[in-house]
Parts: sequence; C-alpha cells; structure tokens
Amino acid sequence: MAGIGIVTDSTAYMDRDYIERNDIKVVPLKVIMDDVSYREGIDISNDEFYKRMREEDIFPTTSQPSAGEFLEAYKEMSQRYDALISIHISSGISGTCESARSAASEIGDYPIEVIDSRFTGVQLMMFVQELVKARDAGKGLEELKSLTAGMIEGSVIMFCVDTLEYLHRGGRIGGAQALMGSMLRIKPLLYLDGTIDALDKVRGSKKALDRLVELAVEKAGGKRVQVGLTHVRDLDRLNDLKGKIITALDCDPASIVANETGPVVGSHVGPGTVGVGFFPIA
Repeated sequence: MAGIGIVTDSTAYMDRDYIERNDIKVVPLKVIMDDVSYREGIDISNDEFYKRMREEDIFPTTSQPSAGEFLEAYKEMSQRYDALISIHISSGISGTCESARSAASEIGDYPIEVIDSRFTGVQLMMFVQELVKARDAGKGLEELKSLTAGMIEGSVIMFCVDTLEYLHRGGRIGGAQALMGSMLRIKPLLYLDGTIDALDKVRGSKKALDRLVELAVEKAGGKRVQVGLTHVRDLDRLNDLKGKIITALDCDPASIVANETGPVVGSHVGPGTVGVGFFPIA
C-alpha cells in the first residue's frame, strides 16, 4: 500500500481505459426513466440514453450516490492506498459531495480529502487528469489539495445550450431563469461556477459559437490554459468549436481534451449543447 488513491464520480465522463489504467475509483450517479434507476456509465450507454430521450415521451430525473456506495468505494481503495482524494460534481447542483463526506466521516482515522470541485463534466475530467499526473510524480496529499485548489480557483467553463427547457424542467436553471421565454433561435450562453448562471444570449447557432470563443479569449486573459471541450450529441459543432478555440487561444491541438457529456448532466442541458472549459497552466 502506497501513495494517494483518486476517487471521483461518473460525471467526469472519462474513458474506461483511462480509468482502469490509472486505478481511479468512479462512483456512479444515477439517471431514472419510467421509475427504473440506471447507474451512469454502467447500466446505460450514452447511445441508448439519448436514443430513448429522443424517441420516448419521458423526462429523465437524476439522483446522487448514497453514502453507503461511497463507503464501499473508500473501503476498497483504502486497501491499496495510504490516503484518498475524492473530487466531485459541484455541491451547487448535486448532493454527491454530501454523500461522500458522510461516508468519509465513518472511516475513522484513515485520511480522505473530499473536494467540491464546483464544476462537473470536462472540467472535472481535467482536474482528475492533473491529479493523476501529480500523484504519479510522487506528490503527497497536501500537495494534491493545493494543486486542486489552484485549478478550481482559476477555472472557467461556459456552454451553449440549444434550449433552456431541459434545465428548466430539471430544476437546475439558477440565474439563467431570466432567459426563459426568449424568442425562438435565441441561444443562451451559460456558465457553471458552483451553480449555473447566464452569461449572454445570441441569435443563431453560429453566432453563439463565435461569442463563446470571444468570451473564452476574454476570460483566459492572454494566459496559457489547459482546455477541455464537451458536447451532447453534436460532434460537428464540437469540432467547429475546437478549430475556433485552437486559433483564438493559440493552443496546441494535441493538448486539448474532449468528451461527450453523459446521461446525468446531459438530461439537464439537453442535446445540441457544446461547451469549453479551461484553467491556467504554468
């Protein structure tokens, strides 16, 4: 037993190979359809979920993992590691951190640091990837905590949704409520930092992407940044956004990471969503 184990949740949307190769413990959130609960990334795939969302007259709901599920995960990981860092979806939109902290309190003297990332999706994925690099370089728990605090502090994630209807129905709309009832073709630009709020609204999808890139340049402030991109069933717009971001932020294309947002977050933002997240790097 040695080193620091890393625990996260399914809303980081990481490849299975990466998870297994780096021994990351992923505790799944759940999506519920027709009173049946599915563990994200285990019981239902993105393809199946979005197909059902498109074809069936149902509106999915979501739920956090239980403290018991976290306790089981922590006990398993404690057999292999000296301490754990457990980083999760923002407490402003999910009770996942609360469940994790409840479980950690039952472990006794074994060190577990539960971190509210204030973000989710591709931003959470990037946090985990940086923690893996630092862990593998021999950094200790306090150094990993400091690294994480810096990443969170400097983070920005913005996204364009095709419609606010999913956020409205799922109760996650926050300050973006003010944009409800806008004219057809108005594309809301939103951001997440603890909770979801409104940034801007633009007429038409192309202008929305261009405005998203303008805001990214403004918020990056000329700094070198680690960039992550995400989408919900819209790979073409993701690739369009990537090309614009590479030019605007002068990024190395190979350094940009991307994922597809899965069922739990996707059920709230809806198909057609694209987003960009980043934080400064040395």
